Amino acid sequence: MRTPAERFRTLVPLAALTVASMALLTATSGTLAAWTDDEYVSTGAGVMVAGDCTTTTLFQTESAGRQLSGSLGGADLDTLAAVQGVKVGNDNGTVTVTPATATQVDPVTYTSALEAGALGTPLLSAAVGLNQSAGNAGAYTQWAQAKASGQAAGAAGLVSDQSGAIDGTGSAAGSTTAPTVASVNLASFVPSSAAAMTLDVGAVASSAAVDACTLTNGWPTLDPSPTVDRSYGIAGLRLNLSAGSIQTMTASVAETVDGLGQELAAAAAPTRSLTAAVKAGVTGLVLPDSGLTVGSATTEITFGAPDLTVARQLLATPLTDGVVTIDLVNARIYFDLAKLAHGPAGLNGLDPNTPVAFDATNAQILTQRTSALLEAWDEAVTAEVEKALAATAFTMETTLLLRAKNGLLGTIDVAEVTLRYDTTVGAFLPRTPPVPLPAPAVSTTILGLGLPGLELLGSVTAALASGTGAVVAGALEDALFGSGALVPAAAGAIQSAALPVTAAAESALTPLADTLSLTVNVQPDQPGAPVGAGAAGSAADGQYKVSALRIAAVGSTAEIYLATAAAGPIVFRPGVG
Repeated sequence: MRTPAERFRTLVPLAALTVASMALLTATSGTLAAWTDDEYVSTGAGVMVAGDCTTTTLFQTESAGRQLSGSLGGADLDTLAAVQGVKVGNDNGTVTVTPATATQVDPVTYTSALEAGALGTPLLSAAVGLNQSAGNAGAYTQWAQAKASGQAAGAAGLVSDQSGAIDGTGSAAGSTTAPTVASVNLASFVPSSAAAMTLDVGAVASSAAVDACTLTNGWPTLDPSPTVDRSYGIAGLRLNLSAGSIQTMTASVAETVDGLGQELAAAAAPTRSLTAAVKAGVTGLVLPDSGLTVGSATTEITFGAPDLTVARQLLATPLTDGVVTIDLVNARIYFDLAKLAHGPAGLNGLDPNTPVAFDATNAQILTQRTSALLEAWDEAVTAEVEKALAATAFTMETTLLLRAKNGLLGTIDVAEVTLRYDTTVGAFLPRTPPVPLPAPAVSTTILGLGLPGLELLGSVTAALASGTGAVVAGALEDALFGSGALVPAAAGAIQSAALPVTAAAESALTPLADTLSLTVNVQPDQPGAPVGAGAAGSAADGQYKVSALRIAAVGSTAEIYLATAAAGPIVFRPGVG
């Protein structure tokens, strides 16, 4: 008996999600071009002999490829001609094909491309959107080959018309991103799910091949343990939630961010606490025992316009942790079920009939991930707001009229001292490591020569120069970061705006928990196969099927299979021909 390596050659590694070729190769050549016509071999004497496992026609074989099957809304998709796929039979060299419109590749190989426009029935339009794939070659091809020499192969999905090689990544045709092969309206499966949620299925493909011919004493016979090769590929599987609350959130946060400039300007008004606090604090630096007193004081503070460009950019930047992605521009949340269940490896390379669990725990995990993303996002927006405020220009000018007492003249005006800052808000904010606070520029105007108290002016101005920085820093801290102040108020508004988004995710995911049923690498003849009424969910004796994905729901009759390939049965008919 030939080894499996002599019968098949893997064209594309499954580990790269581009799955095995379904073309069966001859024993004497390693190329697809070496296929031979089905025929008996004639000896020189004109006697017909059985040939070998590449030339005999003593077998009856069949194969099929189908992109979409199952039932929806009580309707069996098998009755829809547009999605019936391709089926090829070979009865001792006589080839039949369904549909008759299938494209012939060679005498025993046919393809039938599934076009999105063929699925315009109200049933499928409402429940399943089959989108046009990226690239042109092999878009949703259904491929089948049946050879009278005992070999059969089928493939479906993103499949090469010529070779039957399947593309589980959706990028073999030159696309840089994998297409979405179907967007399934989950309301068709879980009526209690009122949210605008779809299940987006990435490029899918499957292939099945069987070689049932073996040589016994030099004669072709039926192999009791035929060589079977089944492969599948799924480029992605995610829940897609349309969340209007995201638009509400970003609009609210944008309003908060855009209003910061006005709030900052208002904080510098003469009647606001910031100006009053600076004036009172600087006045208090002139101590009663200094010999001089403050006759009057004025303070004027101005802020520049904060540059909030980076904070605004965050309102349009997608958020992702690799499993949950929040599209802030298009108001959508994507939950990657493939990565949630199996990490970066996704859904490829799994055992037959592997369920993709989605229970209450998974729903909670996705909700928590959504909440964590939004929390990190609102913290990032707040941090950028704080950075912008720290870089904002800050000017201050405080003028004190200093007086002294004279026994003969009473209280007289001695000098005016002006303290000025022209810096940034950040110069007064705490930093790590700590840096000294800036000293103001000090200018003094003497109001008369020989006035009493002038000898005290030096010590007073020194106290003002050394203490004003702390006064301004404290006043800014209270005005910008104190309880209920500008920054905490903005942070609270941003955080509050995000809460409804988390609630929307939770309310959309909860109805799907323990209800949505997903199975990959469906093989009906293997243990653990899901029970369903769909034709793809059952196999005849000697028929080897594989579906890339089954979508169903507990308590619902709706189920669909994507990318189903079948090879066999194969019957040995030595008495025919």
